[in-house]
Amino acid sequence: MNYLYFILDTILAGGILYFLFSKIIFDFPTLISTVVSILILSLMVFAVKGVYSVKEFKLKDYGKFFESVIIITGISVITAMFIPSSVYFFMLITLYAFGLFFFSAFLRISGAIIKALYIRPKNVLIVGAGQDGKLIAEEIQQRPELKLNVVGFLDDNMNNIEDEDSSIKILGLTCDSEAVIKDNNVKIVIVAVKSRMDSDILTDLVKGIPLGVKVWRMYRFYEKITHKYLVSKMSVNWLFYDCVRRKALIYASLKRFCDVVASIMIIILTLPITIIAALGIKFSDLGPVFFTQMRMGKFGKPFKMIKFRSMYQDEVKDDFDDDVTEVLSDDKRIMPFCKILRKFHIDIIPQMINVLKGDMSIVGPRPVREEVYYENKENIPFWECRNWVRPGWCGWQQINIDEPTAEQRVGYDLYYIKHQNLLWEIAIFFRFICLAIMGKSRDK
Repeated sequence: MNYLYFILDTILAGGILYFLFSKIIFDFPTLISTVVSILILSLMVFAVKGVYSVKEFKLKDYGKFFESVIIITGISVITAMFIPSSVYFFMLITLYAFGLFFFSAFLRISGAIIKALYIRPKNVLIVGAGQDGKLIAEEIQQRPELKLNVVGFLDDNMNNIEDEDSSIKILGLTCDSEAVIKDNNVKIVIVAVKSRMDSDILTDLVKGIPLGVKVWRMYRFYEKITHKYLVSKMSVNWLFYDCVRRKALIYASLKRFCDVVASIMIIILTLPITIIAALGIKFSDLGPVFFTQMRMGKFGKPFKMIKFRSMYQDEVKDDFDDDVTEVLSDDKRIMPFCKILRKFHIDIIPQMINVLKGDMSIVGPRPVREEVYYENKENIPFWECRNWVRPGWCGWQQINIDEPTAEQRVGYDLYYIKHQNLLWEIAIFFRFICLAIMGKSRDK
């Protein structure tokens, strides 16, 4: 999250709101409550739209601001219908929304200019030119917004030096680290050596790396820039200790309470949509409204997951799983009415029943069928660890990537388990809702 822009937006939005609404609201407590309410709404919409996750703004990213302004204005106008002086409220909220858009965009443009003129890329040196070193170098090169420049590798393995096939050069041995760092003005060193380093190599690095240079383990740096867990390189011992300590029990209890409250609210708020969806499905082919299938829950315990049925009754086989089988929007098995349900994720609203029963959580790893669970358990490292928590109605993987491989899925899921906290889960939930409303992703 870009905390600097978050703070600046908070000050800017709060100032605009106070200036505008002080003209029509003279009661100070009412004025403050109005300003704070709209401010929180604005920041939440910005966060859900991913405004604060963008490191380097491009033209398309400014569209997120405009979409956010429309959402903020729409919600505020609907609210204004139930309060006095709604005409004045509408005028002020419109002025506020467009003022926020232009001033926030101006902040980003100014920041980009300052960054281009005064902030230079940091030079990165990678220790180890093997598979791991080249992997992290590629990840860095694919993210120009990080402002990092890989100057080269250090490697004592002659096979890597002789068989070098990378565009990034090997600059020397580990004993040359001091000269290489000084000559290339290196600010970050990433250690990407597979085997345990002996004392001579460690001594060379300790002598050669100045104290002002940041040193990272390769897999930690990979996790930092990709926001997913590097399953093939990392241990999950930390996860065991996190899951059995007292803090985990308190967190689990609090999360369960939030799941129950949220699921009840979702059921109530979506009741009109649910009734329309149920009637539409029933009249489409007179078959059952719901589709249930056994999925694997916490600790591999199976449960019946519920969805609105979106395909013709005689077209769906028992082993069908649209979490692993791509279903195109023009698939002839999908009933015409239900294409809308699938596009906007309305078909998964019945899973709130699973959340109430305790089979699922609002946020977590998506549940899979028993066959997929056991197949991946045998072939994918740490796959079973993703089932140490309740499966989720939505999740970190879903808002980051569609149609993931099994390795990608477990990478995102373990990253979620490692970093989970209620504020982050709320952000994941609202980001998923936003994507669902815009119909920009399918449930994978």
